[in-house]
Amino acid sequence: MLHAQLTEFACPALTVAGSDTIRTVAARMTQAAGRAALVLDASGNLQGVVTDMDLRTRVLAAGLEPTTPVGDIMTSQPLVVDASETASAALLLMARRNIRHILVRLADGSFGIVSAFDLLRQYDYNAAWLIGDIHVAADVATLSRLSQHLPSALVRMVQNGTPAHDIAHSLSLVGQEIVHRLLTLAENRFGEPPIPYAFIVAGSMGRHEQTIHTDQDNAMILDDSFVAELHDGYFQQVAHFVSDGLAACGYVYCPGNIMASNPQWRQPLHVWREYFRQWIDTPEPQALVNATIFFDLRCTYGDDSLWLRLRDDLLGRSRNSSLFQRLLAENAQTFQPPLNFWGGLASERNANGEKVIDLKKRGVVPVIDLARVYALAHGLPPVNTVERLQALAEAGALNRADVGELLEALEVISRLRLQHQARQVLAGVKPDNALPLASLSALERNHLKGACKVVARLQQGMFRVYRSGG
Repeated sequence: MLHAQLTEFACPALTVAGSDTIRTVAARMTQAAGRAALVLDASGNLQGVVTDMDLRTRVLAAGLEPTTPVGDIMTSQPLVVDASETASAALLLMARRNIRHILVRLADGSFGIVSAFDLLRQYDYNAAWLIGDIHVAADVATLSRLSQHLPSALVRMVQNGTPAHDIAHSLSLVGQEIVHRLLTLAENRFGEPPIPYAFIVAGSMGRHEQTIHTDQDNAMILDDSFVAELHDGYFQQVAHFVSDGLAACGYVYCPGNIMASNPQWRQPLHVWREYFRQWIDTPEPQALVNATIFFDLRCTYGDDSLWLRLRDDLLGRSRNSSLFQRLLAENAQTFQPPLNFWGGLASERNANGEKVIDLKKRGVVPVIDLARVYALAHGLPPVNTVERLQALAEAGALNRADVGELLEALEVISRLRLQHQARQVLAGVKPDNALPLASLSALERNHLKGACKVVARLQQGMFRVYRSGG
């Protein structure tokens, strides 16, 4: 990011008059959450700059009266650079002059301001910083801009050797915080909700297993006091605001329209209970498709008790339905590890003729499906795959040694997937899940093959357990 031009980093600068009092300027800086302000003369010409450091060292430490004109403490003739200057050059200038802020002359002749902190944070923008900034984002445009840091955050975590499980969890928390902030902004715009509701995320975000950006899967559980004529107009507005906001942040609209903006997935609790009753008690092919999405739910905003009541109901039903368990296990055979008849890695050709393996469909999905089948069959509440497997081991539903091997296999597959996506980000290519076999070292190929054999063995074991109804 440090090779980028300053125009990408410059923020609009707060402007004050030299005759304004220090107290007035400090209050305006606080209100604008700014660390500096430009001081202009009566004709709008730049006189100087005042920073939060000036307020500490030249006012508080010096015992200066807050009624003093800010022009008395400003830095005259501040350093100004052109917006086409690079971030790295600006940092070098600030280091040489021992300053923390630099003014940027924009194309329209106005000034922006950049701090060394901002530039360094852009260079090392981690998930924690992102979540903090997302939490206070003022609008969708700001959220969209912040979400653009996700690919570089992924690259840094991969380069730092962060475990794949932790990377996915961090990226999911960023996505979850975007959803939370969008809902806060929606309520600020449309008013307080007329009845309690829970906003639910599903799929990879629900499992805390996201990579960079995925499509959005979400829903609303409304309180049973819901009356469509009185309440649905409000929730429709909120749902569309959130869905459009997520799309602006790179989370594309769900191709299957599984979003709260679809009235089918914006229903009171008793309707959701009936959905799950039908899916579990009288399962059909579509019910099994829904199971891969709606059995991996997480409440990210609103009245969590609505979701917890639904969850307890569905777990009780899934635990007691041997037919549902058997069909779910059969459906989990759709995606199998990429092994050929001789135990080697099986690949397919991409559009460029390269031999590739889809590490999502044929790598992590078989483990996700396996953990889901066992967890639902035993009525266990975790939705994250690692947590499901650990809970299954604790409950004695799976052998601890098998779970240990499966967790190691999942980490190997997930790490190779994320490393592949990080390389694509650095190359300026849209990330995908198709890992070229040629990119693997001999050691990586052996590790992947061993991981796939573990998954295949335990997948077949699951099928044998539930083939006859558990």
